[in-house]
Amino acid sequence: MVFAVNSAVHSYLIIAWSEHHNVSMNVGFYCMANAGGRLTGTVLSGWIYQSHGLEGCLWWSAGFVLVAGILSLGLKKDYGEKNGVMLD
Repeated sequence: MVFAVNSAVHSYLIIAWSEHHNVSMNVGFYCMANAGGRLTGTVLSGWIYQSHGLEGCLWWSAGFVLVAGILSLGLKKDYGEKNGVMLD
């Protein structure tokens, strides 16, 4: 249930924040990136588990969370209302 709600929220945000003429391209890119990330994550997590065990999986996961956090600091902050969605 949590994953379904999370997926629905992501899909809504992609559509709500897209420019009118770019909606289909943005949705397609989101689906492609999601599928690529799932495939890469599945293969990588299997390799990490086999070579480093559960503890290694947790350390690699923490490292990826840290890298994602650092990369997100560079994202543009867009405040205000866009397409009826209030951005905070």
